Amino acid sequence: MSPLVNQFAEFLHDLQQLERAALSSHGSLIFDAFAKHTPYDVSAVYLRDVRGPSLRLVAKSDACIAPEVLEGEIESAKPPLDPEPRHLIPIRTIRDQFGLVALNGDAASEEDLQMLHAAGAFAGSVLNNHRLAQEMREGDFQLKYRLWELESLYDIGLSIAGTLNIDALADEILFRMISLINARRAALFLRDGDKFRVYRSFGDTRSDFLDDEITDRVVAAGEALTFEDASECIFPGCIATVAVPIKGNNAVIGVLAAGDRETREGDVGAFEANELRLLSLFANQVAIALENARLHKEALEKQAMQRELDLAATIQRDILPKSIPTVEGIELAALSRPAKQVGGDYHAFFQREGTLTTIVADVSGKSMPAALLVSAFHAAVQLLFAEGRELGDIATELNRHIHSWSAENKFITMIMVTIDPEAETIQFVNAGHNPCYVLTANHMEQLRSHGLPIGILGTSKYMTQTRPFAAGSAVVLYSDGINEAENIAGDEWGNEAFEELLVRSAGSTAVGLRDAIAAAVDGFVGEAPQKDDQTLVIARSAA
Repeated sequence: MSPLVNQFAEFLHDLQQLERAALSSHGSLIFDAFAKHTPYDVSAVYLRDVRGPSLRLVAKSDACIAPEVLEGEIESAKPPLDPEPRHLIPIRTIRDQFGLVALNGDAASEEDLQMLHAAGAFAGSVLNNHRLAQEMREGDFQLKYRLWELESLYDIGLSIAGTLNIDALADEILFRMISLINARRAALFLRDGDKFRVYRSFGDTRSDFLDDEITDRVVAAGEALTFEDASECIFPGCIATVAVPIKGNNAVIGVLAAGDRETREGDVGAFEANELRLLSLFANQVAIALENARLHKEALEKQAMQRELDLAATIQRDILPKSIPTVEGIELAALSRPAKQVGGDYHAFFQREGTLTTIVADVSGKSMPAALLVSAFHAAVQLLFAEGRELGDIATELNRHIHSWSAENKFITMIMVTIDPEAETIQFVNAGHNPCYVLTANHMEQLRSHGLPIGILGTSKYMTQTRPFAAGSAVVLYSDGINEAENIAGDEWGNEAFEELLVRSAGSTAVGLRDAIAAAVDGFVGEAPQKDDQTLVIARSAA
């Protein structure tokens, strides 16, 4: 093997060391290899700056005066070196340029120059391989880091999504956020009208509400923002703050904020791009968790409301008559249709000493409060009738009892009617209720209200009214859900249509009259939903 070949092989072997060397030592290795294996004096070595297209001085001889940075492409670069270089050997591959070597001294042979250019190309290949390996290592690291991020966020998502209590969820959110981005302070703001109020925080915040200006910027940006101005810091005395919106289905429902990222050295620094990205991803999971907690809370409230309605419906079913009583000389028919699961209407029947008393009442309100008031009314009615009191006295005692027991805005309209077939009379008390109708063969009379509804004024007294009630007569008691039934256009069936039907059907049986009224109301209402409870009681004495 010729000496030149041996020299070139040793030259390449020295340049091969670039692959295993740190980036900071590449310049000195190239300088030493060219100084050892070239007939020239190496004056300077420039390599491409990793931060840009410029060439940066990485090694030079003691006698050489050279600038730190060269601008421009390698082929056109003419470094102002002192002494001026005889040759510039580029370090490059076909696609990429990595630097150049400036050589000084006497002219060498053509073979030496060819060897130098080949060595420059080889060094370019070695540097290219080194760069690719570094990129692969960095890519592998980034891939593993992204995988770790995804696994961490997945675990965090499972943890917070399984927490349905909003208070426990808020604590878990802040704990996870602090761990995720190494923050020292954190806060969760939830929407309160047009502002965002602190719901939970680790560390003090400047106020209960997020400042309007910061809120506008965070909501407008739609992503994590950093604030390093002391006047903008959400946490008093903090160095840096980050805030990210929590986006619900149709609007921003909250804001996550963190302050003072702790560095590996234990110092406090600003939040970096990676923390901002992680926080934005975390905020998406927080939005889902908060929505789950909200839906869970609504479901619990719905269940509680349903239990309340079921209980109220049970109370009402237990106090309303299970069946219509059989009374000698009197035919009875009744209709009870609540508009909802729980209604506010009440009706009852009492028999004593050959007479029949029927009651129709309408309690103000709906649901559990109305059911409880109906229950109290029912218990008092049962006790008072058991004592054998007359209607006016019963109504007076009911009024006193309901007024003292119920809230100020609760009251009951009521009509009580007692039929005495033998005496052919009817007694009644109408306390603010709709007038009931008495039908005879050729006449219709109204028994109108003559007192305030039960429970309005505690000192109210009620007097029993008496009217003739000939054999074959009928009395019609009802709640306002009958005459005020509405069709799809919002029109009411009305008293006029009701009375016309009563006149036409005056000779019908109690059951026939009830069915005729129900059919007329249903025909008028059509597809419209039932607006109010409908109660109807009809009693007809034997002819």
